[in-house]
Amino acid sequence: MNCCRGGDRVCPGEQPHWVTPCTVKMIDYHELIAILSVPRPNGSAALQRTSRALQDWLSQRGLPFRIHTFRLYPYFFESIGVWIIFSRTLLALAVWLRWGWLALLIAILGVIGGTLDVALNLPIVTWPGARRGENILIEFDPPAGASQEIVFSAHYDSKTELFDHFQRMFFILRLRFGIVLTVLLGVLGLAEGLLRTQSPTYANLVFGSGLVLTFPMLFLAFGLGLNLSTGRLLQPSQGAVDNGAACAILLGLADRLANLKSPISNTKVTIALFTGEEVQMQGSRAFVRDRDWPLPAIALNLEVMAQDGGYLYWEQDGTAFGLTPTTPEVSAAIAEAVKQVIGQPARPAGPVNSDGFSFISAGVPTGVLGTFDSRLREAGFHRPTDNLGRVVMSRLPEGVEILGRFLQNYDQGQLVAPAGLTNPADRAWIRQSMPSRLQERDREGMQ
Repeated sequence: MNCCRGGDRVCPGEQPHWVTPCTVKMIDYHELIAILSVPRPNGSAALQRTSRALQDWLSQRGLPFRIHTFRLYPYFFESIGVWIIFSRTLLALAVWLRWGWLALLIAILGVIGGTLDVALNLPIVTWPGARRGENILIEFDPPAGASQEIVFSAHYDSKTELFDHFQRMFFILRLRFGIVLTVLLGVLGLAEGLLRTQSPTYANLVFGSGLVLTFPMLFLAFGLGLNLSTGRLLQPSQGAVDNGAACAILLGLADRLANLKSPISNTKVTIALFTGEEVQMQGSRAFVRDRDWPLPAIALNLEVMAQDGGYLYWEQDGTAFGLTPTTPEVSAAIAEAVKQVIGQPARPAGPVNSDGFSFISAGVPTGVLGTFDSRLREAGFHRPTDNLGRVVMSRLPEGVEILGRFLQNYDQGQLVAPAGLTNPADRAWIRQSMPSRLQERDREGMQ
């Protein structure tokens, strides 16, 4: 059998940063990406088939894995979209038909439903269709025991929306305004009812103001609501870039780790393929909630990999209600690993909405790595434009090489420190911060 450069072989005499025996069967990335480039929305039979296919692939390669299960609400955003349209339409009717105090009640219920689902993860209106979700976990422990952990993650579910990421931002950026407008209309409805018998002139003025304000409210409600609720009725996204390519890279990494001649010395490696990311990161939230963190740990989440543009790391991650910075030290380390492999570092970008936020919320130092499309840039996701033709196949093994370099640097204590951190004690902050943050959280919980 001949050896070759790139892919899954290293020629004799070379000294790469990690070495895989030439006798190991090469990965067919076309096979993997074919599994991961079919529409697979949460709650669908296609997502279940994808999970089974990935498990079969792991079994055929002799890679041990386990399944982490959790309660999944697959119609999370569809339910919120329907609720937004229904509640705001009912509120407009309450204002138009002068229902008085009922308008305020409808407004309050309209805001509670959906807002608490997203902000506090309470299934107020998102409970329909709840079922079991499955995260696929592949774990590697060093022979002599681990002193630290790294979690590599990506999601294998997909999503289709009426608008892509950039188009929907018009409505997301006006979400808070829409909430304020909803509450204001409820207050105006109540005020109109109270003034109707005491001061008809003022009551009519309040009614007119409410009547006018219902139209921008309905515009925002229908725009956001239709975007959230109609995706399953449209021509679907294949989810090849978001986020099939990232999953293929992680599976390539798992295969490489399983066949290393010189295994990782100090680091436990957890590779997590999450579902439920496209419905408010439910899978990753359950993962960080359900497990213990006995070792210092960092996380690197992958999004929209293997496009034809440069690598980027996001400086913020979060939800529509708030953003949190990613960890600069982890971002600097992955940028350096990219540079070591391709000669150019990853560049900063942001913000993003990804599984990285679940790790950040749990106090785990986190980075998020991705790529951009030279033509579409960071647009065209959740639409049919996210298809197999957008994936550059040669960048899948390149992604494995980058993660391997990043892992080696972390394992050997060679993480790149940001400006101002120059001594070993400062560099060790990444590994030390996780337990200290957990201890702080535990102390707060006991108070």
